[in-house]
Amino acid sequence: MEPYARLLLAAALIGACVPYPGELPDDGRGRSYTGIVEGAYPGLDAGYNEIQALHFAVKAYGVDAVRSAADRAEEAYNRIMTDTGLYSFKPRGLYQCVVYGTQDEYRKKTGQPDWSAGVAVGNALYTFLSPKLEGVLSHEMTHLIWFEFMGGRLVQEQRWVNEGLAVYEESKALDPQGRSERFSSLHQLLRSQPIPMEQMMRLVPATERAYDVSLWYAQAESMVRFMIQRGGRIGFSQFLLALRDGKDFDRATAEGFPGQWRALADFEMEWRRSLQ
Repeated sequence: MEPYARLLLAAALIGACVPYPGELPDDGRGRSYTGIVEGAYPGLDAGYNEIQALHFAVKAYGVDAVRSAADRAEEAYNRIMTDTGLYSFKPRGLYQCVVYGTQDEYRKKTGQPDWSAGVAVGNALYTFLSPKLEGVLSHEMTHLIWFEFMGGRLVQEQRWVNEGLAVYEESKALDPQGRSERFSSLHQLLRSQPIPMEQMMRLVPATERAYDVSLWYAQAESMVRFMIQRGGRIGFSQFLLALRDGKDFDRATAEGFPGQWRALADFEMEWRRSLQ
């Protein structure tokens, strides 16, 4: 069986980071990060600190921790706006950001599995202090901005753009040089047997567990990275605007990148050539 076929057999028709009824499944590997689930979670214990930044209301234990989290959140927000070119996008209100003191507190209060490092509910982010905090914030924030920008719609065929952008932003947060090394072990497989675009749209992994060893996520991140870097941020913003307005991928590609790609198939062909 082809490697990507094995991946697709394990995929479901719903994507990660969508409302999920109840606790997300735990594979015990501690490898994945985030998802959007239903419900609200208990806040921090007494004695926490709170600060309101330009786009966030942040809660954490300790003055230094809450200021650091707020600064990282704003840096992530600005980076996402720059990469997407969505400078005119204005959130309806402040995003709520709850940073638990430890992973144990996060797990007990949210009920999330070992592999989860963050979860988004409505316009709120829940995570915990860790060296990867800015990466988690960047990943989750991308999903929240996407959901609000798209008018509250989660379209199945667009998931590869949504997830690819989230992983791209997370990777940039963790590596300021913007190097794409997270999926280095999958580069050869990606070059030799990329997943057909139709299957990238139709079959999406059901959760984000172990996504850093997932060919689907590696390809989604690679395609979004290529689209932004080769097509330009302004073009990418026009591409997203066209998708938001309900246009199909071919029309959105042509409007976002005129004179470069006439349809999504043209983009896919050039992306594949760039891997060689």
